[in-house]
Amino acid sequence: MVSHSMSKESWRGHMNTRTRRRLVERKIVEKLREGIGVNRICRELKVGKRRVKDTCQRALEAGYLDGSTPMPAYPEALFPDPADGRAQKESQGWKELTQHLEWIKERLESNWHAITVYEELPVKVTRSCFYRFLAKQGLTKGLHREQLRVVPEIVHVPGEALQVDWGHLWTATNAEGRKIKIWVFAGVLGYSRVITARVMTECDQQRTLSALAELYEAIGGVPRRTTSDNPKVFALKADKYEPTIHPIYERFASHYGTTIECLMPKTPQQKGKVERIIPYLRRLLEAFLGDKSDVAAIQAYLDRKLTLATERCHGTTRERPIDRWRNEEQPALKTLPALPYDMEHYHQGRVRRDGHVRFLGKYYSVSEEFITKEVVVIGNSRQVAIYHENRLIETHERVLDRTRTKSTKPHHRKPWEQVCDNHEGLTAQALKIGPCVAQLVEKILLKGDGFIDYRRIWGILSLVKTYPNDEIDAACEDALLHDSLSYAAVRSYLINASSAQALNATEGSLSKTFSSRFQRDISEYSQMLLSLGTTKGDDAYEH
Repeated sequence: MVSHSMSKESWRGHMNTRTRRRLVERKIVEKLREGIGVNRICRELKVGKRRVKDTCQRALEAGYLDGSTPMPAYPEALFPDPADGRAQKESQGWKELTQHLEWIKERLESNWHAITVYEELPVKVTRSCFYRFLAKQGLTKGLHREQLRVVPEIVHVPGEALQVDWGHLWTATNAEGRKIKIWVFAGVLGYSRVITARVMTECDQQRTLSALAELYEAIGGVPRRTTSDNPKVFALKADKYEPTIHPIYERFASHYGTTIECLMPKTPQQKGKVERIIPYLRRLLEAFLGDKSDVAAIQAYLDRKLTLATERCHGTTRERPIDRWRNEEQPALKTLPALPYDMEHYHQGRVRRDGHVRFLGKYYSVSEEFITKEVVVIGNSRQVAIYHENRLIETHERVLDRTRTKSTKPHHRKPWEQVCDNHEGLTAQALKIGPCVAQLVEKILLKGDGFIDYRRIWGILSLVKTYPNDEIDAACEDALLHDSLSYAAVRSYLINASSAQALNATEGSLSKTFSSRFQRDISEYSQMLLSLGTTKGDDAYEH
């Protein structure tokens, strides 16, 4: 005989109809075997005589009362369950659905959802009638797309894992009348079940990593593994076997010394400890009566609630999370780094035709060979690094001056540009022409007119294409004597000097004599003119 310690009123609330029926039938048969009468059984079990008599008749037929058949052990049924008469009835809706059975099967086999089939039915029936019809026809097996299986418990040792997740709290209207979404970024230590959370209005990468760094500080160390889903701020591409982790998140994890674990897609049960916490945080904030858009007030209220939660007995571990964390988990966590992580930004783009790539509103130069090619830019508050095909190709100091937009390395420019855009290079080029040229260039640079001075100097240096070095040096000497520090003055001196030389050359050519068989010397003609004047007298020329 099986003893049952619960009273009838107690076990009725904990069993379904079939289990209660089987248990009453077993009690009736046990009492009948003890020789107790029908009336007494009805009083003790509070059942009707008809039920006792029916059970007695079935027990006789089964051989339980005469001992020919041993009673099966509890909780096996003594008698077959009666058929549900409701399932044998067919309503008018079922008759109409039977006419379209093949149509329904065809669409379910084509991976239609049951609700879609119901919405497209050519007949009008109630939804409950439709689902009962599917159950009777055995078509409900393929309705649940999720593959059912036994899921073992995920057990963590102290300091092993921190599970993180996001949750939307509500949408509020701020003082400016603009609607904003309020989010919570929560983390749960796998062993102690200590909960930490940060309220956010934006879930971009910089704010998410800042919140994660604050979670590390709140738990007093860094876990060996950080478990999350595959959001774009953590993984560039989700994958069942090996996701592509975001470079910034990899550098963040390397700084703190934690291992990244981005779970397989559509497997939230693998971080169920934090998945269950998101509805719990929403419940904690139900009693918040302050400004729904005030992030600081929400965070302060949530911190007070979580402090109380860690001091209560946990429903699964049956221990206080604060005790497990203080005594076992915190000593197992890694030490926080001495310096906080300098938040970085990530950009993927194409190098412009001017040899610069854009990053946060500024432009940074690369070598000519990378023009029009795809590069990856990673920068923090101090430095910018540029990568091409996973290879570092250039680094720059971050441009923080609001009056500047470009950072151009000197070695990325043409050789002549490298020389012509600095004082030392210009002076060296001028010294190759002459000392006076170098002196003139230095005086022009002292004026401090920037690009205007450079243009004058470039003009003076370009004169070597037309004039020899000594003439340019002489012209610069004249310009220095007259304090004419300009390209136009030097060029004017050169032109004047060239004109004077041309004139002297012409006079010299006219005075130069040439010997020939048929040409007399010029002195003979002069002598002849003098002789002619002496013979005829002066009146020879008077009229």
